[in-house]
Amino acid sequence: MPSRKQNRAKNGGSEAELESAAAPVRSLWSGTITFGLVSIPVDLLTAVRPRQTAMKLVDTSGHALGRQYHCSKEGKKLNNDDLVRGYETDDGKMVVITDEEFESVAPEMSADIELRSFVPLEQIPPLYFQKPYFLAPAGKSAKAYHLLAATMERTGRVAIGSFVMRGHEYLVAIVSDNGVLRADTLRYADEVRTPESIGLPKKAKVAASKVSQLTKAIDELTHKELDISELEDREAEALKELVEAKQKERDDVIHPRGLEEEEPESSGGAQIIDLMEVLRKSLSKNAVVRTAQDSGPPISLAERRAQKAAAQTSTGKKKATPKRKSKAKAKAKSKTSRKRARGA
Repeated sequence: MPSRKQNRAKNGGSEAELESAAAPVRSLWSGTITFGLVSIPVDLLTAVRPRQTAMKLVDTSGHALGRQYHCSKEGKKLNNDDLVRGYETDDGKMVVITDEEFESVAPEMSADIELRSFVPLEQIPPLYFQKPYFLAPAGKSAKAYHLLAATMERTGRVAIGSFVMRGHEYLVAIVSDNGVLRADTLRYADEVRTPESIGLPKKAKVAASKVSQLTKAIDELTHKELDISELEDREAEALKELVEAKQKERDDVIHPRGLEEEEPESSGGAQIIDLMEVLRKSLSKNAVVRTAQDSGPPISLAERRAQKAAAQTSTGKKKATPKRKSKAKAKAKSKTSRKRARGA
């Protein structure tokens, strides 16, 4: 199954690279906001970064792990050419979709955010908001960008539209926030569950005295403004402090070696394999595969040359010993033959 990275590269780099906390923020997508006769060039930048709690799976020596797919029914190994896309229906059947068929239903590539309507912000249920992005002005002039932001903020309206990025079409709500345009991707209607669909209880009547009692408890914790510092990721901070402490004490600090394959689109059916074991099996039974652990500590160039010279000297002595023995035997035979000739 061929990769679609080439299509993704047209509108930005890989998501892992662009959303890394350490990497500079770069544009994920470049295009134009369009509605009526208005056309405003913009760049799309991510407004959030991934949490700093992600870790990689390695073995106890710190070596990266490889992945290989196996057929769950037959148990045989699968190559990339054996992988295709499958769409699972509601009744559990799997319908295979070829690359050509998938491309035929993919949205047409476009560099426009086509606005469909302007609505009040409170009309959009919070469940529909998915991921925030910033829209930055592009091009030589930002006058049209600032004019749209000011007008939307004054009227209290939010723009609803759609655009195509990396082969997928996204619904988006453009919000003006203190002079900056923010694009929030929206979930589709069939992605959002209702309280009735998951069996939540209906609204019930409660006693007024109970409401008053609970209101007092809420008032004790009520603040006029939200303290953003309360939203800090304490788990990530604790993990970072643990890593720094262990690194400082050189406790379980490993310099990983080896290669790590790219994560596939889905982890289903993947099996971790020992790459060195596969290499040993591919060679003869008498072959020896040395790893970084088996090679021992590094030595200097002078020590390596000394070992090589000693090995050559030892080999030369072993070869010279049989020659001296053969010459001695030849001399002994010659003397014996001369004595016999004199006696005759």
